[in-house]
Parts: sequence; C-alpha cells; structure tokens
Amino acid sequence: MRRKMLTKVSCAVGAALATALISAQTPTHSTESPGTPEAKAFLEQADAVLRGAPDYDKGVPLLVQAVKADPHFPDAYDRLASVTRQAAIAAADQKKTKTSDEIDQALARLKKQYAQWAAADPNNAILAWAQGSLEDKDWAAGKVFYDRAVALDPYFARPYLQLSLIADFSGDNKAQVDYLKKAADMDPADPQYFFYWASAMKAIDPAQSIVLLQQVADKYPGTERGAQGLYWAAFETTDLTKKIAIYERLRREFPPAKSGWSESGMSGLFEAYERADPKKALALAEGLASEMTSPSDKKNWTDFASYARAVVDARAAIDGGHGDAAIALVDKAPRPKYIDTTPLDVLKASAEDASGRTQAAYDALLVVAAKSPTDPVNAAIATYGAKLGKKPAAVDADLWAKLETGAKPAPEFALPEYPGGKTVRLADYRGRVVLVNFWYPSCGPCRGEFPTLQRVLDKYASRGFVILALNVYPEEDAFVMPYMTNNHFTFRPLKTDVDWAEKSYNARGFPTNALVDAQGRIIFKPGVVRGEQQQRTLELQVETLLKRAGK
Repeated sequence: MRRKMLTKVSCAVGAALATALISAQTPTHSTESPGTPEAKAFLEQADAVLRGAPDYDKGVPLLVQAVKADPHFPDAYDRLASVTRQAAIAAADQKKTKTSDEIDQALARLKKQYAQWAAADPNNAILAWAQGSLEDKDWAAGKVFYDRAVALDPYFARPYLQLSLIADFSGDNKAQVDYLKKAADMDPADPQYFFYWASAMKAIDPAQSIVLLQQVADKYPGTERGAQGLYWAAFETTDLTKKIAIYERLRREFPPAKSGWSESGMSGLFEAYERADPKKALALAEGLASEMTSPSDKKNWTDFASYARAVVDARAAIDGGHGDAAIALVDKAPRPKYIDTTPLDVLKASAEDASGRTQAAYDALLVVAAKSPTDPVNAAIATYGAKLGKKPAAVDADLWAKLETGAKPAPEFALPEYPGGKTVRLADYRGRVVLVNFWYPSCGPCRGEFPTLQRVLDKYASRGFVILALNVYPEEDAFVMPYMTNNHFTFRPLKTDVDWAEKSYNARGFPTNALVDAQGRIIFKPGVVRGEQQQRTLELQVETLLKRAGK
C-alpha cells in the first residue's frame, strides 16, 4: 500500500514538474514588445536619415541596431524589411539592373541574417513571424514560420492575420474566420483584427458580417477602422433605407473632412440619395463642398454638387416644358468619376424627345448603352424606338450596329487548365458568351468580385455564358483549385502569367475583364464587378450578347 501511494505521489510530482516546465516555456501573454527606449531611438534615427533623399547606407544599419536592441519589437522588423526593399529598388535604378533581381538578392541577405538571429534565439516568436514576412509570394514557406510563431507565442496576434490570408487564398473560410477571431481576442486594443474578423464573416454569414462591421464603430469610436467598418456595412447592405441609415451614421460619427473612409463613403450616400430623392443628393454635395478642407476634395464635391444641381434643375425644366434649357444644363454639367452619371443622359434624351427630337434622343442613348447599359437607359431606348416606329428587333439591330463599331477580335489562346493541365482554347467556346477574367489568389479585389461574378454565371450559364478565370501568378498555383472548390466557384480556371496577360489583353492591373461574344470578339470591357450596379451592368451586357447569339 505504501509503495502504491509513493508511486502515485511520484507521478503527481512528475506531472506537476512537467506542467511547471511547460508553463515556464509558454507565455501567458504576448511576448510582443512596444519597443524599448533604445530600440525606438534607433528607429527615430533611421527615419531621420531616410526622409527626403534617403541615405540607405546609414538607415539600414540603424534599423538592424533597433532590432538588436529589442528583438521582440515587431515594428523594427517591419521597417527593416520595408527599407531593405526600398534600398534594393534604389540600387537597381542606380545600377540599371533588374529590380526584381536586386530585391531578391537583398532579401536573401536579410533572410540569412534572420536565420542567424533565430539560431541564437530559437524561441523568439516575433522573429519567426518576421522570417515569414520575408517569403513574399511563397505562402507555403511563410506559413511554416507563422505556425511556428503562434506555437511559440499563442498570444501574438500578428501571425494570425497572415495565416487568415493564406486560409482565404485556399478557400478555407472557417479557418480564416477562426484565425481572425483569435487575433481579435489576443489583441482587443487593435481595431484591425476585429474589423478583419467582421469582414471575413461575410463568407459564412453575410447578415452577421454587416452587424459586426457596424460594431467596429461601436468598439473603436473615432478610428479609421470604425469608419471602414461602417463603409463596408453600408456597401454590402442592399435595402436602400438601411443603406442610407448606415451611411448617415458614417457621416455623423466620422466627419468626412477628417476621415478618408468616410469621405469615400459619401459617394455611396450620394448615389443612394439620388435613387431615393435627388434633392437630398444635392444638399449632401453642397454641404460637403463647404466642409471639406483639402483642395482636391473640395473640388470633387463641388463637381458632385454641380452634377446634382444639373439633375434637379434639368428635371424641373423638362417638367416646365423647357427642353432646350434642360439640354443646356446637362451639357454644362460635370461628370464625376466613380458614380453612375447616366441619369444625366436619360434626362437629356427626355428633353430632346420633348422638343421633338426623338431620333436624337434615341441615337444618344444607343451610344451610352454600348458602353454602360442600365435598366433606365434601356427602357428609354425602347420607348423612343417604339415612338419612332421601330419594332424590338430593329432596336436590337441598331444597338448591335453601334457595338460592332468598337468590336475587336479577342486574342486567341491555348492554355492549360487546373488541375489536370488539359489545353483549353478560346476557340472552343465559339457560339458562347465568354468572360475572360485575369486574376490571382492573393489579389484582394479579384477575390472581392468573384462572388458577384458567380451570381451572374448562375443566372446565365444555362443560356451559354461561361467564365474563364486565368491565374496570372503561377507561383500561386497551389491555391487555385482549393479556392475555387471550397468557395463553390464554377469558373473554368486556366494558367498563364502576367507578361502574357499584359501583352495579349493589355491587362495592366488585376482583376481585368474582357467580355467576348459568340464570334470571338471583345465587345465590352467591364471594370471591377463588385456591387449591385456593376453586377446589373454586367448582366445587361451578357444579355445583349446572348440575345445576339440566339440564346
């Protein structure tokens, strides 16, 4: 009996010792440092010599000293990596060498330095995270370091952000959300983690995401992340009344003159007001033109106000029987970027028709529809066409004649598909309508428009519409099929590269889209398709091409 009791005691003591050892190795709070005074001093010295005409020969060593002074100071690692890249770009310009080669060589040297530090300090989670950040597009290599960082310090929030991105590229929405929730829990003082968590929830529960995005402003009042949360909550809300209420809160709590996200959101409020009550859109624009302090912002909102004034006054002139006055107002009105200004075109056409120039109204709207069709534009074309005695088929023929003037043959291609490598040719799709989409998995705007593109595909696939999604970053091949499959995207994924995309389709930024008709010609070049209006415009473009193909 005594031996059994001693054995139990020994086991208990051993377990306690093991637990104590584990506890001694695992932190109970993050080892991340805000920076010691010495490290911050080196950082400030580096910033001083890097301002204006940067002296990289002095700046980089000072940043190395900042890291050595406080190896748990992530901002020092961040700055060192950033400045190393900048120095490499400057060296390439000076030596007339290839920029990418200079960056690769500089990062290779920095990786070697980090590896030496890691060998001397193997339990440094912040250093492991910094090693991952140097891997650029090699996400698999980066993940090894990020996993190590959270294993060493589960309370260190930053690596969860990168791990969430890798999960996003892989289409693992649950893992993405879980990583971001951990980050938000580990560092509740930093609003970025809560914001990203709220935003990522869209893939799992869109309604809950909108609620959480508004809570960013509740939890972090006065911050740009709070404004960003309201911006996206309003953007993702389809109910017009609710959308307006969120935008109005954004303006109220985050003065647009002081908040970039709020100022950007005001164009959304302007368009929402224009749909509900154009006079409110005018009042908003006039108020912001007065409030804004930046000369460029003030000019932008002065243009918005002039545009809105033209809409309101032209409508009143038409109602009063003064068609020519309405036309003069429309012709003088500015056309602000990033909003739909086709209401002016519809108003001008209405004035032309009221003045007895129905043919001019019809012809002008055909030009608009050939570029950016909307339901009001198409409805007005149909009305004026009927008034001119044209049957629907004749109206369609007139629009098609206008479209053909800008049609260009789509560059042919024969590219391998994922996952098997089978060759797919654009010519295989003659007789069908094809959206050629250039993207890559780590491209945020590309991923952002995919759900919208899928909704359009779901609507028209049975009539012969297809989407070919061409990944331009072969180094991200491993993410293509997981991302497509896990998100249930039914595009046909093909493999290419940036050089081919630029040379063949003039794709200089991503995503880039080209809408090809049944005869293999590019008819439309949609921009980034994200949001209700962009989706509807793409639908109308697809419908036009399908109708022409007899689908």
